[in-house]
Amino acid sequence: MTNPYGSLDASATPPAAAPRWAPAPPPQFGPAAPGSETGRAPRRGVSPKLVAAIGGPVVLAVAVVLVLGLLWPGFLNRRVFDTAGLQRGVLTVLRENYQLDADEVACPVAPPVQVNSRFSCSVRIAGEPKTVTVTVTSSAGRFEVGRPD
Repeated sequence: MTNPYGSLDASATPPAAAPRWAPAPPPQFGPAAPGSETGRAPRRGVSPKLVAAIGGPVVLAVAVVLVLGLLWPGFLNRRVFDTAGLQRGVLTVLRENYQLDADEVACPVAPPVQVNSRFSCSVRIAGEPKTVTVTVTSSAGRFEVGRPD
């Protein structure tokens, strides 16, 4: 006989086994559950001796390059003329020393300040284009302006 509430009597087949659940995986973040093994060795920090052994010579090398580059012989400290100031200076020399009617000057961009170096500047004197030669006379940036060609 069957029970009206759905239960089986002894002659019926037994119910299927309930599903078995696997344990939860370890958390992704935070500490692992006690007793669980992640399979990784604990991470060690960087040794201060290693940092000093590698970092010390690197810092020393950078300091040497900066000292040699900026002070002596100064390969990082290249002195150049300010182009706008140079052009004003050439125009002043042409007007005041040579008494010329100069109105435009165009010099190269940032020529180096090296004693005895020369470069040319284009000028317009009385409406005609001319060229003047500029010679650097001191490491402080003094220069001479030649007569226009």
